[in-house]
Amino acid sequence: MTRSILPVSAAFLKKRVPGFAPALVLAAGLAAPLPAFAGNLYGLVIGIDDYQHITDLKGAVNDARDVAGTLEKLEASKVILLTDADATRDNVFASWRELTELAGPGDTLVFHYAGHGARQEAILPGHEELDNMFLLAGFDETGPGVNERIIDNEVGHLLAEEKEATVVFVADSCFAGDMARAADFRAEVNVRVADVRVDKSSDRIAERVRQLGEVEEDALQNVIWLYAQDRNKVTQEVRIGEELRGALSYAFSRALEGEADGDSNSVLNTAELKRYVNSSVKRHTERRQRPEVNAGSRDLEILLHDAAGTPAPSAGLPELTLYAAPGETIPALSGIRKVDSKAEADLIYDGDGSSLVYKTGDVIASFPAPPSAEDLQATVDKWRFLAFLIGFAETEGPELDLSDGSRTYIEGEQVTFSIRSSGNENVVLFNLASNGAVQLVGPVRRGKRGLAAGKLRPGRADSFRSAVIPPFGADHLIAITTPSPMPDLVDAVQDAQQNNDLAALAKEIGHTLDGQSFGLDWVGLYTRAKGDLQ
Repeated sequence: MTRSILPVSAAFLKKRVPGFAPALVLAAGLAAPLPAFAGNLYGLVIGIDDYQHITDLKGAVNDARDVAGTLEKLEASKVILLTDADATRDNVFASWRELTELAGPGDTLVFHYAGHGARQEAILPGHEELDNMFLLAGFDETGPGVNERIIDNEVGHLLAEEKEATVVFVADSCFAGDMARAADFRAEVNVRVADVRVDKSSDRIAERVRQLGEVEEDALQNVIWLYAQDRNKVTQEVRIGEELRGALSYAFSRALEGEADGDSNSVLNTAELKRYVNSSVKRHTERRQRPEVNAGSRDLEILLHDAAGTPAPSAGLPELTLYAAPGETIPALSGIRKVDSKAEADLIYDGDGSSLVYKTGDVIASFPAPPSAEDLQATVDKWRFLAFLIGFAETEGPELDLSDGSRTYIEGEQVTFSIRSSGNENVVLFNLASNGAVQLVGPVRRGKRGLAAGKLRPGRADSFRSAVIPPFGADHLIAITTPSPMPDLVDAVQDAQQNNDLAALAKEIGHTLDGQSFGLDWVGLYTRAKGDLQ
């Protein structure tokens, strides 16, 4: 049976392509879905790890192969995959025009890019100070290689060439900015942004951009945009499964395979896509990334006929990988597989600093030197538990946030958490400390209102404050929402609070939520002692 993506209209993001009014955002009441239409699917998929003149990446080709494979599973009529040296400017433009000649009304074209982004001085006068650009495999700062790049304005014109079909543009890259939290030097962190200069004497692209001028907004009404990160933060590569990946590409592929189909009706709409991509990317990057999904004012539907659905996570805690430098002695741990390189590791152990570092570059726990096997196991199990939670695809999640963002908080600071749920008003809220200790936040008292009674006000934010105290590292506040109270879940959290058995808690959560409508979210609070350097 044919799988097909159906049309959507979308305005372009103002800060991504020059000359646009502010982008349309998802309205509370979406327009009625477009009628089902079995169009054809096409894809141009680009992934670059092997840069000839600038820093290489490690996960962009993995992204491209995954996205291309997903499109083929969806029975795409034609997929063009360009990786590394094949990803030249000429090949990109020629391949796209080949696909636009094939596509017609009701069809969908996916344009996916994974690789380095960068910024340069704006070419069109009187507009923004900087242009965003995608760097291709042969890019160099001078000579012929300076022309192996694509300016955001050109991207807009390129996509506007398709007049009839829907275009889905996925950019797993970034252009500039800082990290949400400083990355620890003990972790290998690759970012998809390059600090480059463009030699104007070798540049042929600037004149073409001036000739093209700005893109008319009406020419892009059939485009939906997915960006890996907002404009002020960088995009990291992160290990997902056995490979380094970009979290946006991974989420996009899994969404198309059916994991975002929250109501299990074999149709993926805009709201489901946006919610799933946001949730998946935040989970896999510990909220270092907040993707941008601009879906315009109409709904997107993707038919997912014969989709297998999302299997429930297996009972018990998954295995994690751990790296320690040669010669370092580590206590015997369960649920851990030792690896020989940091690139393969979920956790990095530093015996000299008596600390654990997560694959995102976050220091997640510090211990007295040397740590006991019991203390180290408890922290490891906490992260195995979070890995277990990542496997859940909930129907409609609450939103947990920190008022001052996902930065590192200092001892003694006051921290405000907020939680909002659109529909499920019953909540079980608990904290996992950096040392693996469980702490029930709500419900904790009967006959009370609000979080103490495990009740949320649908559509309204509830908040509470806490202070940063030892142990330092990473605490995680976890919320599970359900239409009706779940006393068995509360009992399981209280049992874990007494006995610190996270494996039993995972088993009970899996059993209790199986087949139920529920929401799930968590937020990490990263902390350090006064005087400690980030």
